[in-house]
Amino acid sequence: MIKYIDERSTSNQKYVFFMLNQVLIPNSEKTSTTSRKPVIIDSIEPLEGQEGTIVTIKGSGFPTYNPERNNCVVIASMGACARALPESTETELKVRIGPVPVPKDGIIRMWPGNGGFICTERVCDGNTSLSFTEAAVFRNAAPETSTDINFRLTKASPNAYAGAFQAYGVSQGVSNINLGGYENSPVIKVSFPETFSVPSGATVDACIVLKEPTFAIDIAGDIEYGENNMEECLRAIAKGIVTNANFVGEQVYADVARNQTTGELELYVTKPYLSEAMLNIHFNCSAS
Repeated sequence: MIKYIDERSTSNQKYVFFMLNQVLIPNSEKTSTTSRKPVIIDSIEPLEGQEGTIVTIKGSGFPTYNPERNNCVVIASMGACARALPESTETELKVRIGPVPVPKDGIIRMWPGNGGFICTERVCDGNTSLSFTEAAVFRNAAPETSTDINFRLTKASPNAYAGAFQAYGVSQGVSNINLGGYENSPVIKVSFPETFSVPSGATVDACIVLKEPTFAIDIAGDIEYGENNMEECLRAIAKGIVTNANFVGEQVYADVARNQTTGELELYVTKPYLSEAMLNIHFNCSAS
């Protein structure tokens, strides 16, 4: 299990936690909540695209643009995340598609809610460090809106990996993994080939959506290591997910293990009562 670790002072941790809790405190701990109505989707244009494509969603009730994540949009049945752009309005939401691990078809789903940036600087595992350039969290404040309009992701992004939801828990062949006692509960798993390798100095970005209720995390950062240890590299990413979830009181667990049957490295994420999840991880090796 990846435990909460951060290199900043305790007073700074408490300050950030207090500020984020103004909008992100878990529902179970609130005495009252502010809820939004679900948004309405009328049309989507275009109906296909790839990483970087700008999609216009027309309808009503969209949150006014806020760089600190007041909506969560996923494309093609949780095939890719899409981030809102500043030119969005309450009737026209413009989003840019993020990295695409696998071409696929499916619906667009979205939630309005509350989000914020976390000033996490760095997490480490062994000789590997992940220095954050972004850490953002989101919690929904209204039920999901989806549409039967089909959207097609046409092209995979290089070095992008998609998670697979497993209702039965971790895979056979995986041992020595700790997910807080939820090893046999639903998980989201990303598999990396036995020969997986990224150079020191590469950048990584990850989009995580966990339901129910909907909680999303976006992290991005620079990977540095003293030796070519890919398990440490992935464990630093897992630690980054857990660290930022912990900051807003979410009980999220993550760990990395090598599958003794397939030889693959597997990164797992879970939380109590997980019913559905998405986890995309993308590496930019040209940055090194």
